[in-house]
Amino acid sequence: MPTLRNEADRKGLVERLGRMRPEAKAQWGSFDAPRMMCHLSSALDEGLGTLEVPPSGPWVLRHFPMKQLVVYAMPMPKGAKAPRELLSRAPGNFEGDRRGVLERMERVAARPKGMGSAHFLLGPLTNDQWNALSWKHIDHHLRQFGS
Repeated sequence: MPTLRNEADRKGLVERLGRMRPEAKAQWGSFDAPRMMCHLSSALDEGLGTLEVPPSGPWVLRHFPMKQLVVYAMPMPKGAKAPRELLSRAPGNFEGDRRGVLERMERVAARPKGMGSAHFLLGPLTNDQWNALSWKHIDHHLRQFGS
């Protein structure tokens, strides 16, 4: 499973993020490219523990084996609804927003082994789980825009 902790995996996302343009059109969903960048920053902030998102969703996803399946095996669903906390950041300068995503990716990747913050849907995650889930989430939205 790719992860932000792996430098080659992270570099692949960095290159793809570098090709994103503010006028890019989504192949599904309602995001435009600037809103997607803000959403990625907010999701990474949740992984860093700097943005708290209240728990929601079915409790079964918070426990083995469902948590592991969601993090490592199941694809991200198209059209899933994100909590408002992950949608509330307003776009600014696209390049600045992109730099914010890249900086947060590096910070998530650098987190030590051990427990990390809680995820709104999956509950407490280790930092390794956050690295895998964050890679998958960013990849999902880049594919949404054909990158």
